[in-house]
Formats: sequence, structure tokens, C-alpha cells
Amino acid sequence: MVTRGRKDSAHLKTESHIIVLKRGSAGFGFNILGGVDKPCFPGNSGIYVAKIRENEAAALDGRLKEGDKVLEAGGVSLVNIQHEEAADVFRNVTNNELVLQIERQHSVKKPKKKRHSSRTFNNGRLPWIVLATSLMTIVIVMGALKLTAVKK
Repeated sequence: MVTRGRKDSAHLKTESHIIVLKRGSAGFGFNILGGVDKPCFPGNSGIYVAKIRENEAAALDGRLKEGDKVLEAGGVSLVNIQHEEAADVFRNVTNNELVLQIERQHSVKKPKKKRHSSRTFNNGRLPWIVLATSLMTIVIVMGALKLTAVKK
């Protein structure tokens, strides 16, 4: 099932990370979206990083990515929470560090299947001798057809 820009979960690998962000002059430098009252994907009420603000704390740190699902912030679970409650968790951080537990999904590439044919070898190419023999056969047949047409 494809939902608003998310890939089929059967082809995604999920990784969990703990990220400690230091507060910058303008806060932690990212925006969130989602929540049980404002799901960003059908049937998914998670809190997600919507935007990493340029030249601010999260961008300068470089570990947090847009699209990361935030499971916990500052020791508070953000699972099954309303959007404003989650926003309040970030607004009410009193120290200069924020510990985030995030979940990130990566697409998984399926390995390519090797093609096999008993008629080919040398990386799937016919050997040059077979090609040369085939061309000679065509030339001989065309010459014979031309001679037959002239005799009639």
C-alpha cells in the first residue's frame, strides 16, 4: 500500500537512534507534524520531523533528518499523543540538551537476479566466432538466392 509519499513497508528497513541535540540561539532547529488529532499518513498518528531549519541547531548537528519519526523527547513518550501536546514537550525543555529517540526508515534494495541462458556465456554475449559464422551463412544464402533469381 502506498500512502502520501511513504513506500511500501515491505521494502523498508527501520533503524532506531538516540540523538542528543544542544539548544541553539533559536531553539533546537526543527519543526514537527503529526499526532493522533492530525495524522500525516492514514492510520499513522506518529510525530515526525517536518523541517530542519537551515543554519540552526539540528541542521548544524546533522544527525536528525526530515521524515524521522520521534518516539520520545526528553524522556516523554510521543506515541499516541496529540500534536499540541507534542509541541509543548519541545517548548517546555528547560535545559540546553534534548535527548530524542527516533526511528528512521531506509529503502532496501533487492539483489538483482542473475540471468542464465544455456546459449550464452562471456557475460551474456555470444562468442565472436558464432557471430562471424552466422554472418557468413547469411552472405552465402543471399548469394545463392541472387544466382537463382538471375537463372530464371
